Amino acid sequence: MLLASRWEAGFDLVRLLARLVRTAYSAVPDWIRYPLLVLGGALFVYEVVTHCRRWWRKRRGTATKGAHEVAETSLDS
Repeated sequence: MLLASRWEAGFDLVRLLARLVRTAYSAVPDWIRYPLLVLGGALFVYEVVTHCRRWWRKRRGTATKGAHEVAETSLDS
């Protein structure tokens, strides 16, 4: 029961923050609102691309490391 009430309190807090942001954002003039929207979207895309590049480099680095270890052990034998 306690855990469920904590989750509900968390969701209520997120909804409250979303309403505050929506209210403040709707009061902003269009010439400020749209550049902020573009900037936020660009930041989101940048973060996703950066995360994917790091993940790909990490994955590729471990795959090539494993291939080098196999090649080195086969040459020594």
